[in-house]
Amino acid sequence: MDADGTARRDAAATLVVLAPVTLAAVVLDAPRTPTTFALGGGGAVVLELLLWLRAERVRAVWADRRVQILSVVVAVGGGLGLTVLSGPWVLTVLVGGLCTYLVLLVVSVAWRRHRTGTEND
Repeated sequence: MDADGTARRDAAATLVVLAPVTLAAVVLDAPRTPTTFALGGGGAVVLELLLWLRAERVRAVWADRRVQILSVVVAVGGGLGLTVLSGPWVLTVLVGGLCTYLVLLVVSVAWRRHRTGTEND
């Protein structure tokens, strides 16, 4: 799969997680504070930097469809499970992190296209 296809797949998986998490946040009236959003955003940036340190290994593991499906299931189930244990603020943190990841994904695709001179739709 080419880089754009990978980015589209990753964005789709993120949106599949973001939809039920956002719905749960609205239904449970999760607190929408700058701190909770920033915690999620900062977590996403730190996680991406850590994964970048082992980029080749991460790409190899992530190429397995089972890992992709399991990650979506764990993200949704784990997020909802943590919400039961810790409260609805967890959902806001997840929304902040997932939205930050989507922004990072868009920026990385734009940067790659700029650097390589490619323009795909």
